[in-house]
Amino acid sequence: MLPINEHPTWLIHDSSKLDEYLRCPRSYFFRYILGWNLDMPAHDLLFGEAWHKGREYQLLHGYHQIDGAMEAFNNLYRQYFSQEEDNLYLPKVPAGALNAYMKFAEERYSDLVENEVVELDGVKMTEISGTVPVDEHRFLHYRIDSILGRLSDGMIFSWDHKTTTENYLNGRQWAEQFYLGVQNGTYTHCLYCMFPIEQVLGVEFCGTGFAYLQRGSANRPAGYHASFRRVPAFKTQDQMNVWLWTVNHLLDEIDRDMDRLSHCSDNDEVLMSFCMNPTSCTDFRGCAYHDFCLSWPNPLRCCEEPPLGFKEEFWNPAEIQTSVKKNLTWEGGSNAL
Repeated sequence: MLPINEHPTWLIHDSSKLDEYLRCPRSYFFRYILGWNLDMPAHDLLFGEAWHKGREYQLLHGYHQIDGAMEAFNNLYRQYFSQEEDNLYLPKVPAGALNAYMKFAEERYSDLVENEVVELDGVKMTEISGTVPVDEHRFLHYRIDSILGRLSDGMIFSWDHKTTTENYLNGRQWAEQFYLGVQNGTYTHCLYCMFPIEQVLGVEFCGTGFAYLQRGSANRPAGYHASFRRVPAFKTQDQMNVWLWTVNHLLDEIDRDMDRLSHCSDNDEVLMSFCMNPTSCTDFRGCAYHDFCLSWPNPLRCCEEPPLGFKEEFWNPAEIQTSVKKNLTWEGGSNAL
């Protein structure tokens, strides 16, 4: 019997959850088993969601449709952040997004001349979500930003939109994170389930780096700037077999930790499930759960309600609102995994 109340999202997995488990199983426990998240709007996440809306509009209606892209962006972004707060979040604010959408129209106008958004069953394939099997009984939830076909030879690929700062975009680490990432394999696997493998290129990660200069220079004026970088992180079939084994191994490990958790108690000296990974404590801006790990040998003694500054909110990728819903099967394409 589990020592805490069960939640249906425990059985729902996607690339984000697997990444979190790889980063630190104890962080996974706090975030996805207890559902503890910081009680504040996640600006980077919400800005990225809004950016997706505008890019989807441009892909469907043309890069020159700046007003429509900004309307799609603001319809989501302004639900959470007012105009008065923009100075707090520079450069990732609506004015920065407007500058970047305009720059797409100026510099990447050939995108929709050389490629077209793929249409399946009469529907354009942008912002697609659903499930994809990874063995006979288990599946992952996914969300793909776009599926495109190259007009020169009909090859299929996906553009995945990413937002970050301009400085980070231009570094080596930003590009290298995608080649072996769980997300890359998941999206490629989805393409394999929809199209013949020999027709699939894979995923190209499309980064937009945002910057705001208080003072200009001889090279760059003051104001908003955007840089673009694309990483074609295409995978071979052998690499996809490695991905599939890794995903199933991670799901097995999560199942084992859940089984261990069912035998744990708040009377135990330590929590002997979902172990800590101390090498990840300072990743990015630092772990939100660092102080809990430092103070609580057994979090089961303290988990009746979220601590001050946290809220209970369970991540459920099945509830994501997207333009297209598509549950995939092994038979959807020519999957040879």
